[in-house]
Amino acid sequence: MARPALQEEQRRQVQVNIRLTLEENLKVITYAEASGLTPANWIRQKVFTGRFPPLKQSPIEAALYRELHRIGVNLNQAVRQVNSHQLAAIPEPVLTELLTIQREIIKRLLS
Repeated sequence: MARPALQEEQRRQVQVNIRLTLEENLKVITYAEASGLTPANWIRQKVFTGRFPPLKQSPIEAALYRELHRIGVNLNQAVRQVNSHQLAAIPEPVLTELLTIQREIIKRLLS
């Protein structure tokens, strides 16, 4: 399927060339990749909005957030059962293990 034709006022016809140092170029490429944009679109968005384009979440961080969410759900369910007297108490080794995993995940997210 062919790409739809753009109207005349939507076409980008003017080219602006800039020179960057290798370090600046690497920085632009890194920011663009983290935002899921091409370097040209990243620069365009930064110039016209005055803000950095939002960063996409890395797959590793997303997995850590999901695991942290699962721990929180399990802990909430256990506490709810204790409060409704359906469970006598949460075994201490379970709480200790959940707390250890939670701390490790938070430490990775903040570093």
